[in-house]
Amino acid sequence: SLGSLVAFQAMVSVATVGIYIAYALPILFRVTLARKSFIPGPFSLGRYSILVGWVAVLWVATITVLFSLPVAYPVTKETLNYTPVAVGGVLLLSVSSWILSARKWFKGPTTYIDE
Repeated sequence: SLGSLVAFQAMVSVATVGIYIAYALPILFRVTLARKSFIPGPFSLGRYSILVGWVAVLWVATITVLFSLPVAYPVTKETLNYTPVAVGGVLLLSVSSWILSARKWFKGPTTYIDE
């Protein structure tokens, strides 16, 4: 055996929640911060884009909660789902790194688009 079933389920939950958060953050920023300044591309949902964006963000929030629930009962230190701890730790490290260092030197990818 490579480890406990609870540990495997926690790893799968962390990976799933991480992918969902990476998917939802740009959508959340689009429907909030960039609502007025965003220029739609050739494929656009038109007037439904904000509604669909909010549905996607709410779906990710729901899935994040569901994947953070305990996988076995009764909940003990052996059966506790550590997904919220792991995801919270990664988010804390990422945001701290951005605030303390990366925002000063990170420039993003070079774009080669002619206007």
